[in-house]
Amino acid sequence: MKRILIITLLCIAVGLPHAAQSQYYLGVVSGEARKIPIAVLDIYDEFGPTELRTMALEVLQADLRRSQIFEVLDPKKLDLQVSGSEEPPVELRKRGGVFGLSGAVWATIRRNGKDIVLSGRLYDAATGMRLSGKEYFASAETFRRAVHSFADEIVSRYTGENGIARTRIAYVSDKTRSKELYVMDYDGENAMRVTADRSICLSPAWSPDGKALAYVSYRDGNPDLFALDTQTGKRRKLSGSAGLNISPAWSPDGKRIALALSKAGGAEICTMGWDGNNLERLTYGTSDNVSPSWSPNGRELVFNSGRAGNPQLYVMGVDGTDVRRITFEGNYNASPNWSPRGDRIVFVTMIKGLFKVATVNPDGSDFRVLTSGPGNDENPSWSPSGRQIVFSSNRAGKYNIYIMNADGTEIERITKNDANYTSPAWSP
Repeated sequence: MKRILIITLLCIAVGLPHAAQSQYYLGVVSGEARKIPIAVLDIYDEFGPTELRTMALEVLQADLRRSQIFEVLDPKKLDLQVSGSEEPPVELRKRGGVFGLSGAVWATIRRNGKDIVLSGRLYDAATGMRLSGKEYFASAETFRRAVHSFADEIVSRYTGENGIARTRIAYVSDKTRSKELYVMDYDGENAMRVTADRSICLSPAWSPDGKALAYVSYRDGNPDLFALDTQTGKRRKLSGSAGLNISPAWSPDGKRIALALSKAGGAEICTMGWDGNNLERLTYGTSDNVSPSWSPNGRELVFNSGRAGNPQLYVMGVDGTDVRRITFEGNYNASPNWSPRGDRIVFVTMIKGLFKVATVNPDGSDFRVLTSGPGNDENPSWSPSGRQIVFSSNRAGKYNIYIMNADGTEIERITKNDANYTSPAWSP
């Protein structure tokens, strides 16, 4: 059982008007979260219909759709188009309410020296009143991120939550023939290699502030645990004990890291300070205990253990007490990741010899398999909003990274199928 578990690990600022608030929360109270109808009326570019405008329009609509907050409607089908204007007429903004829209989005692009300025505006579709208006200054290289910022502003105005458009995904790829660590935007763009170990890197895990990545590397000949400062590129070794130093997970407050160590024989769950000191062992047994993930309140850990004869999920207190098994369906359940909302745990389950993504409540109830079809679906991780899941799959031949809704719908590949992409981890 030890061999099965380890091989799996190593291979795989104003409030909203009352009308906008009531529309959003009415959907939640009614039992099933209803999406807010919204439309991007246009993005006006002072230089005409440029490629920059086309890109901005596509990115903004995709960001709003992927947020899972909005139903993004086509203004053409609602007869809400206008062109050649830096500001949509009041009549146009208000007319959207007739078609059931809650919000109308408009933006303009202009140049200010070397800067590209995106002016983003959000209007209430019933009254035509402006709800938000901000300017984002960018270069040609950072303009895409400016559009992401505007999308996150719209999400924040309706929900009070941070959006996901500016988040990033860390992953492992063999593009250089070594398995190196990379970081990309949440939509698959702007990929950047962040290690040059010329070895095998595994299991990236973001710190809660998004400034550091813990990961496993064989650069020194042993699976050791490192921390990488994503802003400076500086790296330090956190754990280099003999044997395995694997499956890192940061505590919600960033003060401790859970991991699995095999220096005493089998792999056991431990925690240590963010600097690698103050090591505490939590599990004891004859079977491997690996892949810890913290609950959002920092009081519990879910982990994978073979103590029942095959890999299953267990939950325990952060001091190692009150251990309880939570998966009883299927003979192989592993790689757990606790939702930032606290309500679900995502993991992989084996069905007819293939790994599929599944979720379960922390008490073990409501076991749901989310993916199906050919290939193995592995390494699931939650978005910081808890509304999406990222995972790797070889359903298209090579391993690629996919995102989907938390219920398994709208699966979308975000990597290019030109190499193998695995072990995705979504940033805060």
